[in-house]
Amino acid sequence: MNPATAPVPAGLLADADELTGSLVPMVDRFRARQEDDGTVPDATDADRALLARIRDEACAWYARRGGDAQGSALAADVDDWLAAGLDTRPHFARSRDALRVPEDGEAVFFLAPLQSTNSAPPVGKRLDCFFALRKEPAALPELAVSYPHPKNNCQSLVLITGSAGFRQGNCLVFFPENVAAHDKITEQPYAMFFYNKMRKIHETYALTGAEAVLTPESLPRASTGLDADVCFEARAIWGYLHDSMHYQGLWPFDEHISLKMNWFVGLLEEIKVDAKTVLACQDGDVVPFAEEQTDMILLERIFRYPQADDATRNFDSGTGVFLYSWLREHGALAGDPAGGALLRFDRAKALDALREFVATVEKLEAEVTTDDEYRAAARELVRRYLPAPEPAPVGAPRQRYAFTEDQRVLLRAKQGLDRMPALEFERAEW
Repeated sequence: MNPATAPVPAGLLADADELTGSLVPMVDRFRARQEDDGTVPDATDADRALLARIRDEACAWYARRGGDAQGSALAADVDDWLAAGLDTRPHFARSRDALRVPEDGEAVFFLAPLQSTNSAPPVGKRLDCFFALRKEPAALPELAVSYPHPKNNCQSLVLITGSAGFRQGNCLVFFPENVAAHDKITEQPYAMFFYNKMRKIHETYALTGAEAVLTPESLPRASTGLDADVCFEARAIWGYLHDSMHYQGLWPFDEHISLKMNWFVGLLEEIKVDAKTVLACQDGDVVPFAEEQTDMILLERIFRYPQADDATRNFDSGTGVFLYSWLREHGALAGDPAGGALLRFDRAKALDALREFVATVEKLEAEVTTDDEYRAAARELVRRYLPAPEPAPVGAPRQRYAFTEDQRVLLRAKQGLDRMPALEFERAEW
């Protein structure tokens, strides 16, 4: 086995056992007392005592492993929260800012109230912790020569253990902006991805969603049944290429962050960079695990993301629904000639459709000259495939689009998937 994807060292597994036997259960008990905004309504002396004990055990953990700065930050954040009252929103900016990026091969532990995106409900600014090992893809140094990324701040990690927000459900990411804090970050010094969770998520949700829509002989299968280390490497390389594509072109992400955060602009941007990643995989022999990445990207974006409960508000879901209709329009997803309700996927036509999508978006980017023009053009293009929703009742969550009858085929597997318990990730599933 490649050293870069070898199993987690025994010493780190022992550390994980220590956390799982002490700190993690306490964090799970405390987070169950919180509301989505992080507050603890009607906090009791037991709640305050539990948080203080979590603080003390976590600080002791940091101290034993040379993490005094993180421990001091955590202690100050907890003490301030206790003083303000647990019915106030937590402010853990010091803990957020004290976290340092681990080197490749090093472990990292973090604890704070934070948003564990796409985790098992309830999701909010609840107390969570994770213990993980940084493992960059073995192919990354060579790949970076052909696909340089001078502003890369992403880290590939193996989640070893953690509290419910990371241990359960589909949370793959941790960003500084996820941490509960009153201020907003001005830069993103780290972006951590728990790629060892990918295999189970992909085969449980993306593959099941695709099987409900596509004919068996046309279903892309290169990303199914992968060895754990291969799946990790493929997903991590996808992450690197995806992020590097954001920094290319006429409107690079880092120079136009506010614009690219617009819902319509961002939706096109996400599809564009994934499409360019697929084309990088298909247009040469430089990118390793090219077929695995290609199928993983298509299945994830088209067949998993639209399954979200909040799909008509969810940004990633919108990208999948849009891409589905784009491929339908370009003949890459067509009715089965043999009849029946399933669709036939045509790989060659899909690649042609992705090329045309990239060309369409880049043409849009070349024609607009201001942020307002870009937003207006992006909205017009998106609305061709994602129709505007009916006005929402007063107080109801804002919907971004409505599924067309044809697009609802993507939800065939949803009822069955919703009945499944949340995925559970035990000690470094690898």
